[in-house]
Amino acid sequence: MGGPRGPRGGRAGGGAGARRGGDPLRGGELAARLAAIDLPEAVRFGAPSSTERIPALPKSAAQRDRENRERLAADLRNAPPGARRTMLEAIDARLRELGRGGETVQLVEYDPSAFGGDGAVVVAIGDLDAARNIGVIVPGMGTTAASVGSVTRDAARLQAAARRADPLTATATVAWIGYDAPSGRGAVAQVLTGAHARRGAAELCADLADLARMRPDDPRVVVFGHSYGSTTAATAGAGGALAGTVDAMVLLGSPGAGPVRSAAELGMPVHVARDPDDPVPLVGLTDGAAQELRRRFGVELGLGTDPASPSFGAERIEADGAAGFGFGSHSGYFAEGSRSLESFARILTGAGHAR
Repeated sequence: MGGPRGPRGGRAGGGAGARRGGDPLRGGELAARLAAIDLPEAVRFGAPSSTERIPALPKSAAQRDRENRERLAADLRNAPPGARRTMLEAIDARLRELGRGGETVQLVEYDPSAFGGDGAVVVAIGDLDAARNIGVIVPGMGTTAASVGSVTRDAARLQAAARRADPLTATATVAWIGYDAPSGRGAVAQVLTGAHARRGAAELCADLADLARMRPDDPRVVVFGHSYGSTTAATAGAGGALAGTVDAMVLLGSPGAGPVRSAAELGMPVHVARDPDDPVPLVGLTDGAAQELRRRFGVELGLGTDPASPSFGAERIEADGAAGFGFGSHSGYFAEGSRSLESFARILTGAGHAR
């Protein structure tokens, strides 16, 4: 939700080049330097209060949506046939499809060049500027900006379920494709380490902080980490880093909680959903071997503690599905009519859960 990502996932930025050492300051440059110094109010150089510098307010979601849609339209006009154009067309088509449903849809972030061309895109369903409940979905392995259809489908289902659970309170959900999830030919090997989760955690923390600045009126915010996205979300919250910014976290179909060993370390209510027919959480069973490798050789392997284990201390959510063992169960947590989706909606709206 913040600024554009750089080629390696960090936000692009940088100041002007440094002045060459030893050059004398000219009179105008000296005055500019003095004017830039933050002096105590009692010794300011007589500037009236109306000229005091005020920190810029973050752009609203509505303003970001307008600007990002203009950029998307311009990119579509100029993009030649190829993978990039296909991605842009997928984003545009999905936004149009969601818009026909009558709900507010906001393109909060749009950076098709991020992460080596995999792209970053963040879409809110519901008015992010006004919602009192905000759910942020962090997807897992294989997700790129071209996956906007499937991630926004989960977000739309969650938003609709939350409206059923609490029709009087405005709710928005966010499909957050804002990090470089493991994808492509090397995805399986990438998943065996937490490197992408650690980088993604930094991106998630930055975007949640941006959301807090954009919404200083303190709406309820719940993060839903699915699959490898649960590792990313838990890593972001390690040491209580998100406490006070996020009100609750839900880890679903999780292969591991990264560096977090217990729910208490996150400093907020933590819920975990696991379908017994979901094969992905079995990755967490390698954690004992991973700890031994770290201890003996310093090798980083594995995705951390299983958050569904009793010792982790998260509140369990019923998530039994009818798909049978396999990846259908792994992708079914947000399925219409599922017990897990209704539980997610109650958590998002705060029904029966203290803030």
